[in-house]
Amino acid sequence: MDYNSFIDINSLSEEARKELESFYKYLVFKYGGKKKRKTDLEKKKEDFLKFADKHLIDLPEDYKFNREELHER
Repeated sequence: MDYNSFIDINSLSEEARKELESFYKYLVFKYGGKKKRKTDLEKKKEDFLKFADKHLIDLPEDYKFNREELHER
């Protein structure tokens, strides 16, 4: 039986149909929600990279970070 095409719930009682609908919503939340979260994460990453491109500077290739100099007063 191909469940992607059609599931006949007419033979179920009203209570069973409500339970099936509730379980379906749970599965969509559990498995479908991950796609949404991934999309949100990708969007945040894209936004960050745009921000970084706009605000970060390029350092010379021979630049050396001096921690002591950073903390001098």
